[in-house]
Amino acid sequence: MTATPTITISDMHVAALRTFLVDGPDIWLERYGERLQGEVQSGFSLLTYYALTKAVRIKFSPTYTFPQVIRYVADLRLNLGEGAAELDPRVAEGLIRYTLGDDTYNGRPPFDADQVTLVRTEFHLLLALILEADLDEAELKNFIEDSATLAREWLEARQDAS
Repeated sequence: MTATPTITISDMHVAALRTFLVDGPDIWLERYGERLQGEVQSGFSLLTYYALTKAVRIKFSPTYTFPQVIRYVADLRLNLGEGAAELDPRVAEGLIRYTLGDDTYNGRPPFDADQVTLVRTEFHLLLALILEADLDEAELKNFIEDSATLAREWLEARQDAS
């Protein structure tokens, strides 16, 4: 029997998220692509999910309508131009509604999509939401730190429950 690997949110994950949000996916991939493999990737994926959750809540909370979510995703796809096919609208709408805790929505990640589609959609949404939020340096630092705290709290709760 093999032990389940322990997932952590490290300083490298936080630095990688900052690079992704500030410098973009190409530089992020160049700097962190090889370092974020295997078990190490799990921590970054969790941090990214909590960053997306926080960004979605900034944009859509406390109230939103499903048509607003649909319109947002449609506008984002229009803004992506030729890259619009990289953003699966069903997955994007599902991610937004799921992270908001929409009681009328019963979908769950990965929303019948493959892992690449889910991650690509998550990344597009996160970048778009952060660009829209137009955070200054201090706000971005707080955003990333808050996202890391949320991810670490979730990990602690999960470990306490097991």
